[in-house]
Amino acid sequence: MAVKITFRPTPRQVLGRTIFIAAIAGAAALTPALAYMVLSGDWNLIVLAAVAAVAGLVAFAFALLGSRKLGVVVDDEGIHPFESPRSVPWTQVADIRAERRGTRAVPVVYLTGPAGGTWRLRAPYSGRALAVDEQLDEKIFVMRTLWEVHRHGAVPPRTD
Repeated sequence: MAVKITFRPTPRQVLGRTIFIAAIAGAAALTPALAYMVLSGDWNLIVLAAVAAVAGLVAFAFALLGSRKLGVVVDDEGIHPFESPRSVPWTQVADIRAERRGTRAVPVVYLTGPAGGTWRLRAPYSGRALAVDEQLDEKIFVMRTLWEVHRHGAVPPRTD
């Protein structure tokens, strides 16, 4: 039986990420608009609000589309991220652990062989506010279990 499990950010994480990126883009768009208004002396607040709103909405749309590219597929072959040529077979995995990176807890794959090093997966993850994923521990457990099964060979079928 082939195993294929996909891990993506939760809908709440996608919403939080897109709101954050839209707010940053809106604030960044305000900087040149405010500079123009200060230099010209023309304080048109409607234009200022429109610039921030349009920039925020455009950034929201792009961030929402971009979040579809976040994720990882775990199957019988190994670990494969979305939209990336990088792939790690189970034979090159030394360990999978949850680690704290800034305000997030993320799965980190420790690699063996000539490449060595670590690989921080972009999904699943858990953070603060809208970035919380209550099932992160279970998802990492599933990854570790698949790795252990492929590392030590297939699990014998149940006889009961």
